[in-house]
Amino acid sequence: MNTTKKSGLLLLALSFSGAALALPSVLPLPGAAPQLFPYQPVGGSTYALFFLNNKTIKSSPGQELATLKTQLLPSGLSPCLVSADVNATPINCGNGLVSFGANEQYSYGRPINLQKLPLSLNKGVKQVYAANFRSPVGLIPGDKQGKVVDVHFNQPVAQFAMNFDSGQVGAPSIYAVKFVVGTGLNQVALTQVLQPGTQWAGVQVPAGFTDLAVIPMSDPRIPATNQTTTARAFVGDQFSVVTKAKFVQ
Repeated sequence: MNTTKKSGLLLLALSFSGAALALPSVLPLPGAAPQLFPYQPVGGSTYALFFLNNKTIKSSPGQELATLKTQLLPSGLSPCLVSADVNATPINCGNGLVSFGANEQYSYGRPINLQKLPLSLNKGVKQVYAANFRSPVGLIPGDKQGKVVDVHFNQPVAQFAMNFDSGQVGAPSIYAVKFVVGTGLNQVALTQVLQPGTQWAGVQVPAGFTDLAVIPMSDPRIPATNQTTTARAFVGDQFSVVTKAKFVQ
């Protein structure tokens, strides 16, 4: 989906797990070993993206931000600022708690399978999403394949998860994501196969980690010429983080 690039502020909403978003109550997995999990974790913070267009808002950015905070309060949401509604990069959330690699994760318009939050937003305030590819804008072409997304945390985290839109049958998509936790000799790699449509997928390391790579993968069972997952493209609407300090098993 192509969107028109605008100047302004992209607001990434930060929600606390267990807020009023009708989420299942799921306890952390037992054990100390790194593990995958297919749900949104509890006890941490969840980020969703919003764009504040300075050209069309009806009041000052500060006033619009205050209004948005009030609207998001019942869901435990809190905003952070990024630069544009499409192709904004890098994306940083929570005063540096989560930093996605520059030219790896971009702001993006609404994909088919993800739903907007049930909010009545003011004019000039729009929910957007994040993608692992650059969108075409004007004469500037977009990426033909999705990128590996490096994620850095400014303190150790025990859980990270994302709500993926993995695409649809017959459309550009991905087959799985590989989470590579840590760096150097301490790396651990775990792969989660995704269903078509949307799915939470995450990784848990109770000992804590500060670096993570999210690697999109194509379907190894099908020749590359006969599948759509070679695009390795995904979009996400929410990211959840549970710091090691807040993690309780």
